[in-house]
Amino acid sequence: MVEDDELPKSSRKRKHSDVWDHFEEVEVLSKKKKGETERKVKCKACSKLYMYPKTGTTTTMKRHLDGCFAHHGEENIKKGQGTLNFDAADACGIDLPVVNFSGGYDHAKIRELIATMIIVHEYPFRMVEHFWFNALMKTLNPSYQKTSRTTIKNECLQIFKSRKETLKKELKHVGKISLTCDLWTSNQTLCYMSLVAHYIDSEWNMQYRVISFLELEPPHTGIVISQAIFECLSDWKIEDKIATITLDNASSNDVAACQLMSKFKARGSVFFHGKFFHVRCSAHILNLLVSDVLKAIEPLIENIRKTVKYLKKSPSRLYKFTEIVKSLNMSTKRGLRLDVPTRWGSTYKMLERAFSFKNAFLHYADLDANYKWEPSSQEWRLYAKIRDILAVLSMATTVFSGSTYPTANEFFLLIVNVKKVLNDASVSTDKFLHDMGNAMLQKFEKYWKECSTLLSIASILDPRYKMDLINFCFPKIYVASDIEHNIDSVSSTLKELYEHYESDHTANLVAAEKKVDNQAVALENGTSSNSLMAISTQFRTFMKTTAKKVSKSDLVAYLDEAALNHSEDFDVLLWWKQNSSRYPILSKVAKDILTVPVSTVSSESSFSTGGRVLDNYRSSLLPYTVEALVCSASWIRGSQKKKKANKDKED
Repeated sequence: MVEDDELPKSSRKRKHSDVWDHFEEVEVLSKKKKGETERKVKCKACSKLYMYPKTGTTTTMKRHLDGCFAHHGEENIKKGQGTLNFDAADACGIDLPVVNFSGGYDHAKIRELIATMIIVHEYPFRMVEHFWFNALMKTLNPSYQKTSRTTIKNECLQIFKSRKETLKKELKHVGKISLTCDLWTSNQTLCYMSLVAHYIDSEWNMQYRVISFLELEPPHTGIVISQAIFECLSDWKIEDKIATITLDNASSNDVAACQLMSKFKARGSVFFHGKFFHVRCSAHILNLLVSDVLKAIEPLIENIRKTVKYLKKSPSRLYKFTEIVKSLNMSTKRGLRLDVPTRWGSTYKMLERAFSFKNAFLHYADLDANYKWEPSSQEWRLYAKIRDILAVLSMATTVFSGSTYPTANEFFLLIVNVKKVLNDASVSTDKFLHDMGNAMLQKFEKYWKECSTLLSIASILDPRYKMDLINFCFPKIYVASDIEHNIDSVSSTLKELYEHYESDHTANLVAAEKKVDNQAVALENGTSSNSLMAISTQFRTFMKTTAKKVSKSDLVAYLDEAALNHSEDFDVLLWWKQNSSRYPILSKVAKDILTVPVSTVSSESSFSTGGRVLDNYRSSLLPYTVEALVCSASWIRGSQKKKKANKDKED
């Protein structure tokens, strides 16, 4: 943004970098110190301001020029070319794709970009026939040729096919893949199965891609679901890479998981004897707990919902309410909010916001005879009792539903928090809280009665936690008689898992050594100098294998070291990337285990108490077209996030 009060100032000394040809020094009035000025640099093309580089580095200025539309526009006018270069981040910090046109207007490239825009932003195909869209495109470039909705649809399908082949090649080179699967419904009551692949790439970035959005023919039994999943995996040629599948808690999903594991066992490709294969969706379990809480305060929720609608419907009523809030010395920065009834997270936020204004509602009721939904003091008392429970469940649901970072390693810390608030409620002297706590605790223990070994191991593979977290959490989750047994079970399973990877690692070493020996034999049959080289090569190989035998295993060395200090912004994947050379075997274990998601849904869907429903536009399309659009959008967004993550690490 250009400052209104900037004061140009001539350059004080010669700059040696070419980037200075496109910037000038200016003095602007300081926003922090009144009456003083600050030295800045201004882009000559777009007038964007940056702090003057006191250290002499021009990296920020160069980066700006790479993405400056005005700068590239001037250059291309001089060259007589039509060029779009969206390489760097724009002012909003969004990375845009690299698009370079040299030699003039390229209609095929423009059509591809429009199709990509339609896919990612979920625009209808018919927008390319809209008058004002075409007017805009003609204004930007008179050479623009109008495109039909059929042509742009075919372009979208071509992007789907092309990107699918690219992703297939990428998945060939990843380790284990974890799956999530859930069902969606269209407004025509068609059922769609969404299958998402989660994996950690070679740069240790968490990745997820929708690999199928398939119409599922009835009946939607576990056998039908498992067959559809397996056919999809076979199409992608990744059926031998699957580690786990996370599913909602439904009997049909239990059958599907069992059927799938049988298929993998028949192929000899089941991961670690199938011990970790089926993971239950934690967000779904938490939603079941939440339903008990919301039912108990249903009258309050309805009164708050009607109150917010009533006040927001009339500017005069809302103004009167705001004046009351001010008179009570309450903050007006965060006003009332209305919830989406099927999303309990928004209901919780609506209640929290309303709770802070409860005295204002009381005063407003005295001034407006038509207002009939003031919550009673009893309703507020009930809500005050269960606030802590809802807050803990909300936080856990948010973390569990992340898809761009590992969630399995955070599981136990959050579950202990849930168990604590439920325990506290169950022993409360308040009958309402006592009864609710007991009911929720029974559900909780039903799902977490058995030790979740996989998620325990994921916690251990977080260097902030290791065995310390297990030793801390298990006494809070399990009865005294089960604690030691469950800790021993986790330790022995981790050791067994490590040995499973170690045997694969050793087999690879043996294969590599055999190759070296064969090369050495070939050298021995040559000259004496070659023979000496062969002996030297064999000796180095001997020393490596001997050293490996006498040294500690990765697992023992890792567990022997003290856990790291806890940090909220700690990046567990970055730590393993930086320490993979220290723990070559255990890092492979970590890469495959930390991939496992504990929820089937993304954060924006996890608070929903209803099913996943397609919007009206997508519901009107043919199933193959729906799949192409949904999958392609996932792949395009994923590839852009991957580029940004790698760029951030380089910076």
